Amino acid sequence: MKMEDVAKLRAKLFNVLEETLKEGIDIWTTPRDEVVNEGVFKLLHYHPLVENTHPVPVLIIYAYINRPSVMDLTPEVSVIRRLLEAGLNVYMIDWGYPSRTDKYLTIADYIDFIDYCVDKLRADENVPQLTLHGYCLGGTLSTIYSTLYPEKVKNLVLQATPINFDTPNTLAKWARSIDPGKVVEAYGCVPGEFMNTGFLGVDPVMLICGKYEGLFTHIEEEDFVTNFLRMERWIYDSPPIPGEVYKEYIREWYHENKIVKGEYTIEGKEVDLKKINIPTLVLSAEKDHIAPPESNAVLLELISSNDKDLMTIDRGHIGLSTSKKAHKEMWPKACAWIVERSNL
Repeated sequence: MKMEDVAKLRAKLFNVLEETLKEGIDIWTTPRDEVVNEGVFKLLHYHPLVENTHPVPVLIIYAYINRPSVMDLTPEVSVIRRLLEAGLNVYMIDWGYPSRTDKYLTIADYIDFIDYCVDKLRADENVPQLTLHGYCLGGTLSTIYSTLYPEKVKNLVLQATPINFDTPNTLAKWARSIDPGKVVEAYGCVPGEFMNTGFLGVDPVMLICGKYEGLFTHIEEEDFVTNFLRMERWIYDSPPIPGEVYKEYIREWYHENKIVKGEYTIEGKEVDLKKINIPTLVLSAEKDHIAPPESNAVLLELISSNDKDLMTIDRGHIGLSTSKKAHKEMWPKACAWIVERSNL
């Protein structure tokens, strides 16, 4: 390609981006209300899309890394909308943006926050139990919660959730090589930019160079450019992580793999996976470089439930939420699984 062609292509890219950005890039598209705002977290309630919803509500627990808007980027690839279209009553915990004063929050605090939301929904919806739907490390929190409060959880849905952290993927190796104490000593709350560096290291050629090649290839396709910018906005909207939370999950989950070994505790309470005796669905991505299949499928061997299922698809960690293939092939089945178990 000649230099003048490169200059023309660059000018075209900037023009397209400028015009697209003028219109604004909307993410988190489905209407919702803020039910609780406790500073550290918010409890959101999505507006129903059908007249009669199933009686057991769904509480989505996203990871405390990145933002949950990836589950609702556009109506076409919105996990939130798929759940609502299936007649489910959907809530979500938004962990927000921890401040420097939140440095000393722990995993136990996050479990308490989940318990607060669960009890509020049980009271407001007049139900004894609800469905927990955890994504990534939010699924790890959901799993821990379900071992401690099994009487409050009717169903457990785990999307791209690491449980076994002793895996050979690049991100896990990177996490096991870090001294979390030194990171927290340097930062207090661990910046999202620091975490993004690790995620980019999973596949730097693709994540730094390859995706922009795709953008240039489809530069004249308005929908492609808009969706590309939506994803970029989500990727770099990275909240900090409370220092004590970071130290605990890196050290006790990645370094020591305590959850799978049955050695992990929350305020002296044993996290025993065998105590999970409820319907459990694991959604796994075959090309997931963050929570590979061997990190999540193993859970089904460690719990006591007889009603347990594994659904897989050849997509990546984020593709479980954002790919058209997942919304065509996986989410209809996953929603049907939840609906079938959403009666009192």
